[in-house]
Amino acid sequence: MSSRPDTDGVTHDGPTHPVGHPGGHPGAHLSGLSSRTRLLITLLAVFIGIPAVLFAWFGGVLLADAWELEMSSTQVLAWILAALAGVVVWPVALRRLRRELWNRQHKGGAPAQRWRDGEPAAASRPRDSRALPAPSTGEAIIRSAIVVLGAIGIIALSGPLDIVAAVSSAGATVAIGPRENGLLLQLVAMIVILALAAPSFLLTQRALRRMAADDPRRAAVEDRQNWHFAAATAWVVSLLLGYLLSLAALITM
Repeated sequence: MSSRPDTDGVTHDGPTHPVGHPGGHPGAHLSGLSSRTRLLITLLAVFIGIPAVLFAWFGGVLLADAWELEMSSTQVLAWILAALAGVVVWPVALRRLRRELWNRQHKGGAPAQRWRDGEPAAASRPRDSRALPAPSTGEAIIRSAIVVLGAIGIIALSGPLDIVAAVSSAGATVAIGPRENGLLLQLVAMIVILALAAPSFLLTQRALRRMAADDPRRAAVEDRQNWHFAAATAWVVSLLLGYLLSLAALITM
């Protein structure tokens, strides 16, 4: 605490903030990316990603002709879009959702880390003052295997146009209306997410009930629960995205 004169000559008591750290929090400027930076990253991803997909498509068609593979240009594009959903979207969505779940579960961090006096605007606060716990070696291997198998599953299910056409035909058979179809899709997606996340959730929830609130192992178990739920959700969303991209390629070409 220090006394600092105001512009009117009156002396006030307040916290002294180090230069270069907004709001006196040394990690405030590292709390996250600004909206302008995120917009720039999005634009770069679009301007780089679209030409990259087109070049990969042309290259895939040329390779299919050179190796005399019976594969249409539409199928080549569908494989590339499915690979994009499985290799890029699925891990990124998993990482993002895991962080969001952790932030919501540990809002504000530990009591000693919460800001009281001189609290800055919400936009400049760090979203989470607790770092994600590092998984054990065994857990890291399991997670890596899930990511690899999940990517293979997304590509295998959303890449072949035969599967995409069959799913589209089945959806047209039970179609009722645009609104009802959307609700049905959400219901099916939710059921699949719960089915994938249920085994891990039951095991971790049982372990959490046996632990005290201050047990040092609790954070790792909570993160394991969040990770597997995030994996189930991100996998279903990425699979739907891959299917929709392949369906768009099938319809428009």
